[in-house]
Amino acid sequence: MAEGRFDGRVAVVTGGAAGFGKAVAQRLLADGAEVVLVDRDAEALAATAAELTEVRPVRAVRADVSQEADVAGYVAEALDAHGRIDAFFNNAGIEGRMAPMTELSIDDFDRVIAVNLRGVFLGLRDVLRVMKAQGGGAIVNTASMAGIRGSATFSPYVASKHGVIGLTRCAALEGAPFGIRVNTIAPGHIDTRMARDLTHQVDPDNPQAAYERAVARIPLARYGTAEEVANLATWLLSDEASYVSGATHLIDGALNA
Repeated sequence: MAEGRFDGRVAVVTGGAAGFGKAVAQRLLADGAEVVLVDRDAEALAATAAELTEVRPVRAVRADVSQEADVAGYVAEALDAHGRIDAFFNNAGIEGRMAPMTELSIDDFDRVIAVNLRGVFLGLRDVLRVMKAQGGGAIVNTASMAGIRGSATFSPYVASKHGVIGLTRCAALEGAPFGIRVNTIAPGHIDTRMARDLTHQVDPDNPQAAYERAVARIPLARYGTAEEVANLATWLLSDEASYVSGATHLIDGALNA
């Protein structure tokens, strides 16, 4: 394999069994990284790890990012296998149920916040400790365009992604003296399982119509791909982005321009 941007580096990817996580893991592996893949879906995780191992051996760790012990566990496994963490794609998230606030239960709200916000916080906290001790690293958190705007019937998700952007800014300031960069990606409409689920929630009787309405609002007139998101995320994790930290990077086909 040709020399890559991440040769000799160790990367941890949460939500790694599919979507953005899988695409980022593929790019990191192709660019020479050792990858620790984390997901709570054990079956999907095993299948993805087996597929990626055809490129380079991958360590798969089943974990629920909302649970403190599980986060400590995946960090410990990464250190046990490789002794350090150079890059962290803090990505795991869920969409939750779409409904007006007046129709949501506290369980609906707490479920989304636990994964999307507490999970990001716990990952940041534990990986920052490692990176401070080793003298540097790069982190990318996954937010959403929902982190910079409101959306009726989607309040728990919107609140969680606004929170991810706030955590990113705080972590960038705390990490800078130790050579740690922290950024956020904010995807718009990307062709993933989550996006397909959302179109079904928006219009259960005709999800194709919901998809077409969404495309009609995008200036580039299409959904993005997970691979395009991976292009941005891996650039931010690489030395090519060495002076980029504390920023939120939209990838939305100019929808929020």
